[in-house]
Amino acid sequence: MKNELAVQVQLQDAELIGYLDNLGLTKKLTEGEKNTYLQISKAFGLNPFKREIHVSKYGENLSIITGYEVYIKRAERTGQLDGWCATTTGSVEGKDLKAIVTIYRKDRTHPFVWEALYEECVQKTREGKVTQFWQKAAFMTKKVAISQGFRLCFSDELAGMPYTADEMPETVDTTYSEVHNVDPNYEHNLREQGSMEDLLDYFTKMPKDAQTKFKALAGELKDAFLEDVTEDDFNVLLADIALGTAKEATVLLKNKRMALRFTKEQETALTEAIAGLAKKAA
Repeated sequence: MKNELAVQVQLQDAELIGYLDNLGLTKKLTEGEKNTYLQISKAFGLNPFKREIHVSKYGENLSIITGYEVYIKRAERTGQLDGWCATTTGSVEGKDLKAIVTIYRKDRTHPFVWEALYEECVQKTREGKVTQFWQKAAFMTKKVAISQGFRLCFSDELAGMPYTADEMPETVDTTYSEVHNVDPNYEHNLREQGSMEDLLDYFTKMPKDAQTKFKALAGELKDAFLEDVTEDDFNVLLADIALGTAKEATVLLKNKRMALRFTKEQETALTEAIAGLAKKAA
């Protein structure tokens, strides 16, 4: 019976890649690159359907990246995170802009402090101009400091995980590689999170003309893809909002609502947080 259940819940790699292809997440990749992406997702328990791991490809170069909020969530799961804050000092004009992240652990007597210098982190185009995202200098430097700081402060939990896009100005070459020590419950966990059951139902309804049918089913299935927000995820979102401006927070929240379902209390708290940013800027 145990073996039968294991077979029943297990999804083959080819099936997972098929779902990723249909969502447009891996279509531009070679078979070897798709396998590398999937194996890394499995090795670190990152769910591509929840956008916990991304892949970018430019020409023959590939980058597999995650978001800094994943680092924070993993740190919270250890039970040792006792708070953190991120600030900036200096300016771009003065060439002394830097971000400082301070992380408190319950099992340590002193806080962990890490700095990221804008001049060392800023990403530029081939023409030497600052990229569009890095026009928000303080915000982006904070994100780098947070990513680096949490990776160092929680090295046992985060060692080897993909870097964030903010830390990777250039993509790097990759070849197919098999990652071992994969979590045997990875496929089962995807199902338990709800995403896979929705996707299975979704793709069985899609005909060969998937693009046309997608628009027809979008409204019907939209609510099925929404996930309830956990307390940890909500706290991370509030922290993310606090790092930017009211306009940036509004755009961020709009994107989050495409995948997440908030309670009335959470919506009220988010509205108040954005209003606070607007008032602070006025």
